[in-house]
Amino acid sequence: MMSDAILITRDDGVVTLTMNEPGSRNALSDAMREGLSAAVQGIARDDTVGAVILTGTGGVFCAGGDLKKMLANHKAGLVAGAEDILPRMKHLHGWIRLLRDLPVPVITAVDGPAYGAGLGLALTGDIILASDRASFNASFCRVGAVPDGNLFYSLPRMIGLQRAREMFYTGRTLEAAEALRVGICMEVTTPEALLPRAQDMARMMCNSSRTAFAMTKAISARAMELDSDALLQLEAQAQSICLTSGYHKDAIDRFTRKEAPKFDFH
Repeated sequence: MMSDAILITRDDGVVTLTMNEPGSRNALSDAMREGLSAAVQGIARDDTVGAVILTGTGGVFCAGGDLKKMLANHKAGLVAGAEDILPRMKHLHGWIRLLRDLPVPVITAVDGPAYGAGLGLALTGDIILASDRASFNASFCRVGAVPDGNLFYSLPRMIGLQRAREMFYTGRTLEAAEALRVGICMEVTTPEALLPRAQDMARMMCNSSRTAFAMTKAISARAMELDSDALLQLEAQAQSICLTSGYHKDAIDRFTRKEAPKFDFH
């Protein structure tokens, strides 16, 4: 399946969303936003999806906001006050939140720049993979804006508050090697190996228990804000569900018969 801005492909349970406006460096145009919103909503309703990969075409992940369109809107008098911006922000937050909270693995495969809101989009992934020509930049300060795309939440938790502030305050670009070192991405590959690596990882994760994965993702997302006792309570509740599930019963049966498990991640 495809649209003008988003290509959607599927291989068994793995859905790949490819941002496809290389002429604008995959900036978040209206068409791109609408395409991503529709695609994520469709995935959220589809219980047969096992994993999602998000990437971009043309050696670019996403350049962030569509600055040319923003300037045109200002010149046309379409931005008179905050009330003109808030609906766009709420729309952005709606589908980014939905993508972030999908009950299946989300892998972002970053080839080339992930700038501004594009960085926020990259960090919605449970796993962030990068090519050796990837770069990451929270460039909002350069245009007199604050970070968006959920970066106030995601970036400090990923690299620490001090490093996040340095990125926010300076708009400095981190190349792939530094991004790997500070923890923005988990692995760096060649551009040619990036998508195959993401696909291999996604296929492996598809074999896990959907119930156990969804609970693990939801609880771990709160690990930095809840105390130990609150997490123990969530752990106990989730484990009581998982250990009575059909997947668990099958898994321990396979183990006792010395058969390979469904989920075998390498």
